[in-house]
Amino acid sequence: MLNEWIPVSFSDQVKSILSVTTLSRDIILWNYAGRILAFNDLCPHRSAKLSLGKVIDGEIECPYHGWRFDHNGELVLVPSLGKKINVKLTKYNTLEKYGIVWISISHELHEIPFVSEWEKEDFRKIRCGPYVINANPFRVMENLMDVSHFPFVHSNYLGDPKFPQIPEYEVEKNYRGEIIAKNILVWQPNPDGTTNGRFFNYTYKVLTPFVLYFKKEDKGNVFSMLFAVNPVSKDKSIVYAWIFMNYAHQVDPESIRKFEDEIINQDKKVLESQPKEYYLDLRKEISVKADKLSIFYRRMLRERLGVMPELGLTE
Repeated sequence: MLNEWIPVSFSDQVKSILSVTTLSRDIILWNYAGRILAFNDLCPHRSAKLSLGKVIDGEIECPYHGWRFDHNGELVLVPSLGKKINVKLTKYNTLEKYGIVWISISHELHEIPFVSEWEKEDFRKIRCGPYVINANPFRVMENLMDVSHFPFVHSNYLGDPKFPQIPEYEVEKNYRGEIIAKNILVWQPNPDGTTNGRFFNYTYKVLTPFVLYFKKEDKGNVFSMLFAVNPVSKDKSIVYAWIFMNYAHQVDPESIRKFEDEIINQDKKVLESQPKEYYLDLRKEISVKADKLSIFYRRMLRERLGVMPELGLTE
């Protein structure tokens, strides 16, 4: 059982009912009186998608034969019978945090990690995405925590081919099972869209198999990001992101957002060329010392998820 919270939408995208896909499952999100609920997006009668229907008097009506379901997922009316029968939709746990809707298919859950910048008034909060990437979700996560590709994929932005070396850095796992990598030094010609090139000291935290945080600091200026990846299927991912900055308050947030859009677009070209499988066996692909963090990540996946063919997670 996957005991993880999965990001499936920004909260404000769920106006009424919304169809989403995660873990190769179609799910309907329903904004019921300000609370977002999640059910299997499938009418148990003839398997039509409920998200093609509509909400009438606080109930979801199937578009095919008009079967109606209440906010608990219970069938309350079969029009052709003129009454209800004992049928109930599969319901999923939901939670809203960081302006994101999270769902889970399990009842034994890891917590959604705390990000302190979210509550700090001196930090700007800039929402980015959602970014749709036709690539394996674990490869997307690995890319987001990898700095050695910066000089080549993000040349003149986050890296410079003249400075490709990544010095040895520290990686550890804390008592919550999170992976923390510290003291990662990277030269960046345009690290945040402000065109002020310099060395940055990165800290990465792999908070869950699908959630990543990083922070880089320079003379008191802090730039951090939260990435939450929806594993739609083995060949599709959706990334929800937040930027946090305690400086450059005068810079238009839209320009910062466009900068991140460009970075993701550069990554997409490479990510979408990779295999749709992600290997737990470290011998399947060659790693070097700069890949230390991703090696720890693969170990996390083996411990917390194991083999998941539907997501391309394989030996």
